[in-house]
Amino acid sequence: MLKQDYYNEFFELGQQKINFKFYELSLPDDDPVFTLKKVMEEMDFTALLAQYSGKGKHGFNPIMKYGVLTYANMRGIREIDRIVELCKRDLAFIWLTQGEQPKRDAFYDFINKKLTSEILDDLNYQLLRRLKKEGLITLESLFIDGTKIEANANRYTFVWRGTLNYHLAGLLYGDFPNELMEFLHGKGLILFMQSTTDS
Repeated sequence: MLKQDYYNEFFELGQQKINFKFYELSLPDDDPVFTLKKVMEEMDFTALLAQYSGKGKHGFNPIMKYGVLTYANMRGIREIDRIVELCKRDLAFIWLTQGEQPKRDAFYDFINKKLTSEILDDLNYQLLRRLKKEGLITLESLFIDGTKIEANANRYTFVWRGTLNYHLAGLLYGDFPNELMEFLHGKGLILFMQSTTDS
């Protein structure tokens, strides 16, 4: 299959390949799957398509697989088996796959062999640039969820409240005025106070 055929197959046919009546089923007009596909239409998939040769049997469309994985990540779904199930049952995934049902091996092969980190970085960069250009996102703020993970953690590396209070009082004593120390002690945040007459 020619590489240009992948573009035509994914972007031009849309939902024409699905064999059931769409007037009975419909996606909301503001579903993110429509935005994703619209943004993907202007992306350059040359590096991804270069991973495929024109010889032999062609598998599932690589642009479609990237779109499915991206849409699944947008919805917070990371497990391949769950994505495969949604490609069979969820209307947005069915619309995105044009009725095809990729198996888990197709996704694993795509992720492990074809979608290298350089290609993924390039595609995600293009996606973010397109979303910013459309005004759908801003890149002014960075939000993190606050999760802290300690490497090589074991039961002896955690900081216990008593140890924290002991060292916190020592740290705060030299840097903050006595009124603040008394306030923290009064709120129960510091269990003891050092005398200020030591110095």
